[in-house]
Amino acid sequence: MFQVGDYIFYPMYGAGHIEAMEEKEILGEKKWYYQVTIEHPVMEVSFPIHNAESLGIRSIADEEMLESARSVLLEQSSELPSNPTARQQNLLNKLKTGELTMELQVIRDLSHLSSKKSLGWTDKNMLNNARKLVISELITARNISPEEAALLLDNTLHAVH
Repeated sequence: MFQVGDYIFYPMYGAGHIEAMEEKEILGEKKWYYQVTIEHPVMEVSFPIHNAESLGIRSIADEEMLESARSVLLEQSSELPSNPTARQQNLLNKLKTGELTMELQVIRDLSHLSSKKSLGWTDKNMLNNARKLVISELITARNISPEEAALLLDNTLHAVH
């Protein structure tokens, strides 16, 4: 269970800070909720405390996890489905896990694909979303600016390819 003040990662939203825990009554049912500020971009979200695990909420990556996940960028890129709908579903399923390694796989594979052909709008959007999620976590995990986080990701990616 997380506590007020903890930093968390919320899949598809990014890194956030637990501001409060409060009881809410919705449709006659009382439940405790986490109040979370997602910091990049800034937004407020809340979710039932008992749903945290099923939503994939996790602690922010520590330095060991960041270094381990970084190795994903060094691996051979996976062959993506040629059918755009199948490709988007495959990549979206990876992002929904909230796992840093999966987010980096999406970035690695779409970056590799972009070196072979121009990405369509949906692929570009998926790549940008994956980048935002990773950058959000780097900002919080390393206590760096958004620009420094983006540069760190880009330098790591370009050093590999």
